[in-house]
Amino acid sequence: MSAAVPVARHITGVMTALAQEAGDLIARLQHTTRTTIAKREYVHGYLGDPALPDTQALVVCIARVGKVAAASTATTLIQHFGVQRLLFVGLAGGIDEHHSVRVGDCVVATELAQHDFDSYPFFPHFVIPMLDIIRMPTDQAWSDAVFAAADAACQASNASAHRGLIISGDQFINGAAHIQQLLNHWPDALAVEMEGAAVAQVCFEHDLPLAVVRTISDRGDEQAHGDFSEFLAAVAAPRASTLLRSLFP
Repeated sequence: MSAAVPVARHITGVMTALAQEAGDLIARLQHTTRTTIAKREYVHGYLGDPALPDTQALVVCIARVGKVAAASTATTLIQHFGVQRLLFVGLAGGIDEHHSVRVGDCVVATELAQHDFDSYPFFPHFVIPMLDIIRMPTDQAWSDAVFAAADAACQASNASAHRGLIISGDQFINGAAHIQQLLNHWPDALAVEMEGAAVAQVCFEHDLPLAVVRTISDRGDEQAHGDFSEFLAAVAAPRASTLLRSLFP
């Protein structure tokens, strides 16, 4: 009797900074294997019967906060688990100057940049040395699918989905003066957070498709800290669950 032939399938890596941002995705995974690498737990599992070729395979990890943590997690997902595409789901502050991006809306990144990376005068402002790039693009087809899921999730709660530039840095933004400083350099930015551009650089260097979707938890102003803490519990988890169920039924 011949041995069963493993089903060949794509594996999607899903990252969040905090546990609430993953919604109920980890709980929905079946036939899971949990692996601890560099103090992080990676949960590999399936959304259905792994013997069936159309069953989706995922590896989900809570990356923790900040660019270093995100880059480390993304690298492990690619090099150890062999994921073929990555998705980052989380929260962000809305900073567009026209305030069209409201609390509760979603932003799907078309490109990402590190607002706190600047090696001038050795290199031009914000340029990543040796890559000669400032804004790192996301994958259009993968982002289209994520935007459709985000749009459906937003419509269910009278919110809106947007697409555009998301900027990242190792700072929690909670002041109008800081927002204006960011907009002086990044006038078309829609949202600011602490991980996405680091993941984008890792994916850019590995030629791996990436999508990033952020729910707006605050407007980056002086009330952002309180807004974020409350929003994380009240809105982040159910919104993530709805969005991820649409993407990964």
